[in-house]
Amino acid sequence: MKRTVFILITLIGLLNEAKAQDKIALLSRSELVLASGDTTRAIAAFSEILRLYPQSFAAAMRLAEINFQIADYYKAVQYCNVAIDITDNFIEENTRSLKKLGLEEDENVPKRYATDQANMHHLKGLIRIKQNRPLDAEHELRRSITLDPNSPKTKIDLAALLANQGRIDEAKTLLKKALVQNPKDINLGLNIAALYYQLQELDSAILHYQKIITIDSSNKWPYLYLGNIYNAKNEPDQAIANYSQYLQIDSSSVEVYYRRAVNYIELENFSMALLDWNKVLQLDNKNADAWRNKGLTNFQLENYPDAITDFSMALKIDPGQPYSQINRGYCYYLIGKPKTAIKDIDEGLILVPKYYLGHYFKALAYYSLRKKKRSCQSLQKAIELGLKDHEIEQKLISKCF
Repeated sequence: MKRTVFILITLIGLLNEAKAQDKIALLSRSELVLASGDTTRAIAAFSEILRLYPQSFAAAMRLAEINFQIADYYKAVQYCNVAIDITDNFIEENTRSLKKLGLEEDENVPKRYATDQANMHHLKGLIRIKQNRPLDAEHELRRSITLDPNSPKTKIDLAALLANQGRIDEAKTLLKKALVQNPKDINLGLNIAALYYQLQELDSAILHYQKIITIDSSNKWPYLYLGNIYNAKNEPDQAIANYSQYLQIDSSSVEVYYRRAVNYIELENFSMALLDWNKVLQLDNKNADAWRNKGLTNFQLENYPDAITDFSMALKIDPGQPYSQINRGYCYYLIGKPKTAIKDIDEGLILVPKYYLGHYFKALAYYSLRKKKRSCQSLQKAIELGLKDHEIEQKLISKCF
């Protein structure tokens, strides 16, 4: 009899182990489907696991996350609740088992599931934000923090929620306390710096970004944001220095090359700006604004044929750029092609008839063709639209007045 009981217990143990192995294998296959990006098949796979194993926290959690990802917030909340219920069931079952054995309740059991529960309340909070239910979102995020007080990500999301409600002081306090607990957490540092930047407390934002750099000088983001701050403060030297640090880490950013070029132009360092426009266009050859700005930079360097090429590229990509057409026309005038200049300028002025410089450029082109009447008419139009006397070349003044 004892041998029979032993065999039965052994068989039950082997069956449970086999069942666990089947569950792990199903979860592994489902994770591969999810990693492939096929959310429809992934939902079907994890749903089947939950049907076979109703207490599978991993399956419920994944279904909550996937439905959140595809913006099915109702289902996402339901699966969050299922996952939370599963952890509650585990805790209750463990407590009952201990009582049956006459043992004291293990106070560490709830703690072991606290992180899982915290993660689900965090996700529910994010779902409530998407559903525009801020009070429910705050409740869920605070519940998550209670369960897992050391989670910086939840505090970041709660602080963002508070800040969006105008509760700035609460958001600051929360982030500062979190930063004390996790002084080397880069995301916390970035978020509190971003909050100060949003409030236009620029010196505090700079201080926090600089602290992040002392923790991890290979993190590119503080350099980008510092560059943007110094750009806002109209300090192009500092902006360029930080953008350059960023580009040493990541040389594939169109945005940063673009921003640095603009700051080089502020310093009238057109040669360096031109190098950056070339970098932008290597990375994004269809960027009409970059072609236009490169044209303006070549114009400043008196590279008029190159400027014409640049403006032409800008117009090929975006034909509705009247200023590029007018500027190209002026360049044609400067290289001795006034008829082509007038054609370009006239076409541009159809879209911006009150652009006084366009009329002035046309006056110059007509003057070079010795068409005094038309030249003076265009000059008069430019003056009526706002052209100032000091902007007018002396040769036109002497001919027309």
